[in-house]
Amino acid sequence: MRITLIALLAMPVPLAAQIRASEAGMISQTIDGTTITVDYSRPRARGRESLFGTKYVRWGETWTPGANWATTIQVNKPDTMAGHPVATGKYSVWMVVRQDSNWTVVLDPKSHLFHMNPPDSAGSQIRIPVRVQSAPFTDVLTWSMPEVRMDGGVLAMQWERVKVPLDITVQPSLVTTLPAGDAAPYIGQYSFSEKDSAGKERLSLFTITHEDGTLKGQWTPDDPYMKKFALIRIGADTFAPGVYDEKGVLYEILKPDLVVEFKRENGKVRSFTIRDMEDELWGTGTRKP
Repeated sequence: MRITLIALLAMPVPLAAQIRASEAGMISQTIDGTTITVDYSRPRARGRESLFGTKYVRWGETWTPGANWATTIQVNKPDTMAGHPVATGKYSVWMVVRQDSNWTVVLDPKSHLFHMNPPDSAGSQIRIPVRVQSAPFTDVLTWSMPEVRMDGGVLAMQWERVKVPLDITVQPSLVTTLPAGDAAPYIGQYSFSEKDSAGKERLSLFTITHEDGTLKGQWTPDDPYMKKFALIRIGADTFAPGVYDEKGVLYEILKPDLVVEFKRENGKVRSFTIRDMEDELWGTGTRKP
């Protein structure tokens, strides 16, 4: 019996059964085709009210915002973080913590590093000054993406009463503006016909304008969701609607949900169709005289 017990104790524990003081976590956010992934371990305050400027994280220390192995950030396309270019790849993440000035976020191309072994300063690193913010007490170290825009968002680390935000800007997949000469053939008013759920025809006025370098469309009566929206070129005479938020900032491009395709006669734009993602006809517009 004694031999059996010793043998059982000596057997390796499957990795899936291990319980860590700082359990592994991950967040991943995709914005316009760019994916930002943070892999990290999540230490807990465990009743400690003060963590920064103490023996746990000393002022002036180069610290990984996590535990166990160094926290990593991976991006599948080039982007910028707080205005600093970040190439495609995977980086270990470090922070130089300071009491009375900005912290520095350090992205090091050596991604597989132990949390107690910060890298030496090197030209291959990306060093980003950041302004630390006060935040409500957070017991478990947390990475999150609390803000998401069409062109980027804010990646944030939060622990204890500290929040470190990083503004991220991604490379756009579509050009939202259109030169005036290219926009001119589409500008005008169109009679728009669509079928309601009962199959009854409904008529409205559709107006296309060119404002602030962007081709825009609007129905009369106004569509409550789309209102005045951008028409963003995705093909020669093909466009996708772009919806603005209450601040006038584009926040959604309805591609492939709705596709607007214009038709030409003798080289002039005379009509258009709108189809949904199933290629079902939603409505037809005909240029007014």
